[in-house]
Amino acid sequence: MIEDNLTNSDITSKENLLSRRRFFRNSGAAILTTTLLSSCNVIDDIFPKNDKEDRDKTLAFFGDSLTIGAGGTAPYGNIVGAALDGRPVTSDGIVGQIASRIAVRQGGVPLKISVEGNKLNGIQPVKITKLSSQFLSTPSNSDEYSRTGSVNGVRCTIRRSAITGQDDVYTITPTTVSIIDVAADSEFLLEDAARLKTATQILWYGRNNIGKTGAEAEIISSLESSIAYITLPARYVVLGVLIAASENKGTDNYNQAASINASLLAKYSDRFVEMTPPTDAEMAAISYSPTADDLKDLENLNFPRGMRMDIINDDIHLNDKGYQIVANRVIEKLKALKY
Repeated sequence: MIEDNLTNSDITSKENLLSRRRFFRNSGAAILTTTLLSSCNVIDDIFPKNDKEDRDKTLAFFGDSLTIGAGGTAPYGNIVGAALDGRPVTSDGIVGQIASRIAVRQGGVPLKISVEGNKLNGIQPVKITKLSSQFLSTPSNSDEYSRTGSVNGVRCTIRRSAITGQDDVYTITPTTVSIIDVAADSEFLLEDAARLKTATQILWYGRNNIGKTGAEAEIISSLESSIAYITLPARYVVLGVLIAASENKGTDNYNQAASINASLLAKYSDRFVEMTPPTDAEMAAISYSPTADDLKDLENLNFPRGMRMDIINDDIHLNDKGYQIVANRVIEKLKALKY
């Protein structure tokens, strides 16, 4: 019994000694860890990381003919890029397109295709028999448009061709020989859309929806899909719908556009760029002196005709002066948001 008592006491003493040693060892490790962490914090304070240096500096402009500067001499995005230390610019616009088709080109709305014979044919073009969106089509012209991407891992080009009075024809052509099967409603991944996910995006949707039923719902839905597609933290701005020269205050189209712009402002707040008529200060900044006719346009809450391409034959598009106003607003917004 005595031996047992001595043994238990000895064990207890050893355990106490070990506990004290563990305490001091762990305390020392904790002190060392705290010291190292504190040192790291000091280093971070002295040499702070600049995430802006690592992020994609590309400016990606998506929209319709306004985005590519129709009526002017160049896309307004070129002005923006030049003013922001020469940042790279991509302007992707197709004349006359509605918001939902722009959102497909941007990547926010998936593109699904079905092809003739359900397979590719070497390097020969194959007719697309079903398309979830005619994302390259426009009622404004019969020009050929194309975009490159991939289906089932095979790089291909989709082309739109049109003949006046007939339905558009879409074909898909592999860039290398391929005879893979393509199931109905296969997803086609657009190359440019994927590449520009990390860019700062400037989205100008909706001008060609004005006058149509359900315009506001389509514009907002398209913008939501597009913004959700951008890599987080998403950097973007949304431009308001431009009022046409003939859409003076009180007309149905004016009221529709004004209502949509009010909704966009409420939804996107500091990321929204107004398309209201230029202020005196904005006109002075580009050395523009309004004429008597311009002043009448401004009274009607519209862009002055001197900033339009040709109000007789084209009441929508701006000229270089008008696009300069838009560009200056975007530049100011991007700076304010530190994009």
